[in-house]
Amino acid sequence: MTDTSATFPAFGGTATVAVTDPLALGCAEQAVRHTVDEFDLACSRFRADSEISVLNAAGGVAVQVSAVMLGAVGAALRAAALTDGDVDPTIGGALIALGYDRDFDALPPVVQTDEPAGRVSVTATAGWRRVEVDPRRHMVRLPRGVRLDLGATAKALAADTAAARAYEACGSGVLVGFSGDLALAGAPPAGGWI
Repeated sequence: MTDTSATFPAFGGTATVAVTDPLALGCAEQAVRHTVDEFDLACSRFRADSEISVLNAAGGVAVQVSAVMLGAVGAALRAAALTDGDVDPTIGGALIALGYDRDFDALPPVVQTDEPAGRVSVTATAGWRRVEVDPRRHMVRLPRGVRLDLGATAKALAADTAAARAYEACGSGVLVGFSGDLALAGAPPAGGWI
């Protein structure tokens, strides 16, 4: 860490905040931490109190969501449309069936063994086109039994949002990274971000 960058744990990995003006680092880090907290509360399927957990448990009933969650669902559906479904946020149930049902920090250590891996069966997901969104009323409805996972897109959206907020709040050029998802706002330092 230098006087122009800071790191802290976020989204099961590491957040990096770098600024062009050392006097703006505290301000930028605070804006990024606030954004991380908002996205975690909205989009983490590993928190029982998150909006996505409430939505996933709604059993086909429409749920009113925050602007952060609405944006995250919108970004996920846009990615699904742009990739013709290759990126599909309705795979949450499949990920849980494969054992990805908790944060990496809560997983037991991996033990090497000569035992064959367990069997996995493949099933179809409901498909992203069946997710209903009413942006005017901030309502989202999933088909009964469908569970969203926004991991493919929410962290990137959070990085974009955090960089924009940090720049707006502090006026310094800023780089935000969340374990590989990077976003920039404002002018870069002389020589670029290194």
